[in-house]
Amino acid sequence: MEELNRIQSQLYKEAITHSSTGEAVHNQRLEFLGDAVLSVIISEWLYSYKETLSEGRMSQIRAAVVREESLATVASQLDLGSQVLMSKGEEKSGGRQRPSLLADTFEAVIAAMYLSAGPDKTREFVLKLFQEPLHRACAEEFIGDSKSQFQEKMHTLGAGSIEYSVVRDSGPDHDKTFWVELAVDGKVLSSGMGKTKKQAEQAAARKALGNRHED
Repeated sequence: MEELNRIQSQLYKEAITHSSTGEAVHNQRLEFLGDAVLSVIISEWLYSYKETLSEGRMSQIRAAVVREESLATVASQLDLGSQVLMSKGEEKSGGRQRPSLLADTFEAVIAAMYLSAGPDKTREFVLKLFQEPLHRACAEEFIGDSKSQFQEKMHTLGAGSIEYSVVRDSGPDHDKTFWVELAVDGKVLSSGMGKTKKQAEQAAARKALGNRHED
């Protein structure tokens, strides 16, 4: 997108430099700032969107919109994965498609834009990217703990056992990715992945809820 041209070249390079390169200057500090900037922009939009939104409801919507999967999707739309500077080992292990890496890079890019173009242009850029997800999330009846929501739904339907099983994990101890399968009464309904077992379980529950809504 042409908006990325507003970012100073040195800051953009820092934003797309992964720590695996061994460079003294990489994107972790920008990622920290970008996370805060993104949260403020989304929070401000939610506050102004509708006076009837409660604090809890706004928190649910914000969490749904800025979760790792959503940020990774936006990063892919911007083709950030192909631009990230990373080690050969990180690239061979699938770093360019890894949701956590893409999400972190996107946050770093947001910080770089904030420092280069200022808050107004950054807000404009972010809201342009998240307009559809925000309105969709605001229209949903409930957003929050997908595991609890799924459990309540299964209880209502009279289902028996609900089991989450780790079927695979990969990566070093400090940067693992987990894959989890969700089964109800012994039948696998969905799977999910995440940087922690809890994240993977939430992803599997969210997918199962979506699948049931489609049935």
